[in-house]
Amino acid sequence: MPLRGQNNVQGACDMGCLPYFAPDYQQPKEVGLMTPQLIDAMLDGRIKALLNMGEDITHIHPNINKIDKAMDNLEFCMVQELFMTDITQKADIIIGVKSAYEKTGVYVNAMRRLHLSQPLVQSDLPDDWEVLTAMAAKLGDAENFHFKTSEDVWNEVREVAPRRFSGAAYFRLERHRKRGMQWPIYHEDTPILHLLDFRTDDGLGKYVYKQYEPRGMVQQILDKNLFDGKLEGYYLTTGRTLAHYNNAAQTKQTESLLKKHNKDVLLAPLEDEEKLGDRVILKSQYGESEALTVKYTDKVKKKTLFTTFHHAASRINALFGDEADELIWTARFKSVKVDVIPVGDEIACG
Repeated sequence: MPLRGQNNVQGACDMGCLPYFAPDYQQPKEVGLMTPQLIDAMLDGRIKALLNMGEDITHIHPNINKIDKAMDNLEFCMVQELFMTDITQKADIIIGVKSAYEKTGVYVNAMRRLHLSQPLVQSDLPDDWEVLTAMAAKLGDAENFHFKTSEDVWNEVREVAPRRFSGAAYFRLERHRKRGMQWPIYHEDTPILHLLDFRTDDGLGKYVYKQYEPRGMVQQILDKNLFDGKLEGYYLTTGRTLAHYNNAAQTKQTESLLKKHNKDVLLAPLEDEEKLGDRVILKSQYGESEALTVKYTDKVKKKTLFTTFHHAASRINALFGDEADELIWTARFKSVKVDVIPVGDEIACG
């Protein structure tokens, strides 16, 4: 089971949000599209409308110059969100919905543990499923969206994903709210998934070896042509800071957290201070960032740069293209080749 980087990713996969699986990891009637494929379909007109729920696609995804063009090519965009994130600027309709702290629902973590949430704050905003139910009624599909409560939604999950959730009734999840329950859940739950053998047809686990292939920065180091003292050919890696998470949609609303990190700052090696200066623009073959303040540190190695991507105004993800790994299409956020352009008080042209 893979490590998960975001809340309820495991639950989303269990529900069939992966394009090549139906709920319960069953074979779908039709294989869907991965996000990069969706963007291509928006660009060439195969997709004309977008319903975006809590995904700030014009900010946190790679190749945002391409995504901006794809969004402009749509005929209609509707966004369900908590706050006015970057993508809301592209929306025709914006609907405010309940946050995780305001609703009842089931979450699943990477330990297969189901947790039935309960509202900490009362809100008169709709839940996501209520918006979808109302939309289905308007579009003439009320027969398949007949839900009155979140429990109704979950009971359908138990029917379409019985191998994992058939026994996970709300009343049982409420009874075990403190410890949670781990799927598969029938009469009892399953704290340990594999005991005497694996849960496969032959009882054996499958391990696949992928040969390591040096490329990019590693290949340049092996070829001894990385450390040339030029402003071209740095390698940028991106990540998060403790105060924020991804697009910082929620954490930016907290003044104390925003004060700790109110803009994306570029970390650079100490020996480059005289060469780079106080502010720089980063440029790759795909696009360029806005001007970034530089902070020098011994935590960043020679010819390497690091920055966060929490603030849409910095346009960090314009530096990344469609390059991705060949198996699950994860973008190369951890290594992109960039040129560094020292600037004064100029603003990048974007």
